[in-house]
Amino acid sequence: MTSRTEIPSPSRAGPYYIAGLAVASMALGLLAWRYGRHPDLAPLLLLSAMGILSFNLREPTVTSRIGFSFLSIILLASAAILGPFGAWCVGVLSQAIERDPKVMWFQRVFNIAMTGIIGLVGAGVYLAIGGAQDLDQVSGFGQLALRVGLPLIVADVIQCLTNAVLLSGAITLFQGVPFWVFVRRVLVSSGVAYVGYGVIGFLFVVLWYPVDLGAFSALLIMAPLLAARWAFVQFGEELRSHERVVETLVTALGTKEPSAVDRSRREARLAEWIAEELGLGPHQIETVRYAATLHEIGHLGVPTRLLRRAPEAVSVAERRVIDRHSVMGARMIEGIDFLEDARSGIRHQHERFDGDGRPDGLVGTEIPIAARIVAVAGAVEDVTGMAGTLLPDIDTADVARTLQSDPGRFDPTVVTAVLAALEKHGRPQAASTVVDR
Repeated sequence: MTSRTEIPSPSRAGPYYIAGLAVASMALGLLAWRYGRHPDLAPLLLLSAMGILSFNLREPTVTSRIGFSFLSIILLASAAILGPFGAWCVGVLSQAIERDPKVMWFQRVFNIAMTGIIGLVGAGVYLAIGGAQDLDQVSGFGQLALRVGLPLIVADVIQCLTNAVLLSGAITLFQGVPFWVFVRRVLVSSGVAYVGYGVIGFLFVVLWYPVDLGAFSALLIMAPLLAARWAFVQFGEELRSHERVVETLVTALGTKEPSAVDRSRREARLAEWIAEELGLGPHQIETVRYAATLHEIGHLGVPTRLLRRAPEAVSVAERRVIDRHSVMGARMIEGIDFLEDARSGIRHQHERFDGDGRPDGLVGTEIPIAARIVAVAGAVEDVTGMAGTLLPDIDTADVARTLQSDPGRFDPTVVTAVLAALEKHGRPQAASTVVDR
């Protein structure tokens, strides 16, 4: 799995990062050409063609900002078969043919440079720990395991880490996601799969040389690769179906309370930023995003006349009905498996950190983290949005004063995180929840 950037616009430091990466990739490629072995043309062309095919058959949406292709397997095999320069060429050429018009030029440059570096680093590690160069001279299980298998597995791990670090650097600079949060997201999403890629890459090399099938081994290895791609396509489609379910629920809410749609999406974006600042894992971040997106879904069970009435015109009894929306919302999504963890975030969004909240009077960290984040995100939306119209500027000092004016209401750690997120990102904008690139 070789991840690719989804960068909306360059930041101040981002272009320098991409330029530096491009220069580094070119310099490393030239050094590999000058001081390393020159690969045979036929395997270089074949592996480059397989890399291009892998890239064009990629599944673009496995998780947020991460896609799947079997290019890393091709790069790993290239490390042993072609050497550093050949692996660099395969990486560069595989990304050079980009047919998606939505991909901006600096994304193309980044992806080409990053993939070339990943290929070269893998080959360098393979050689550094004693990987065999004359593969047709390797025989016997022991030699294959020690001189090919083990070096390839180590190179595989280093390629995975290199991919995670380089990609996370770009995402941090361009989108403000904390570096180690995104590193962990990439590793959780693709780290286990990389172990399987190492095994397949090893089999590819063994079939090519010790078994002496040569280029025909590429045909044999394509079957499991295409099967793996099919599995990831199904996984990606399942994730997109989850997003469509959430979008349907949001749309239903919008038919009753139109202003709630953009409000919920802004809060979801802010809640995701808060979760990233807190260093939560990928699954927890997704749970927080779902809970924030659907935190007002219980309004579907509240009479429309109460939702449209001015707060000062609502009676005590009517306020109790409105305040039950969190419990009703949690009940509405009961039975939807992928939203099960988000239910507690919806149900407990009105709990107070000091224990005087509703519906269950939970105290402190007894309150689910998703609920604590949703509560703060909602309060920030109340400060930065007025009757559906966003304020022209956001003053984090005003936000801080509002959140800290009632010391027992919010988790102080979450308050600190939201202030950091607002300083870094500014006011969140509404965006569709559907991920369908």
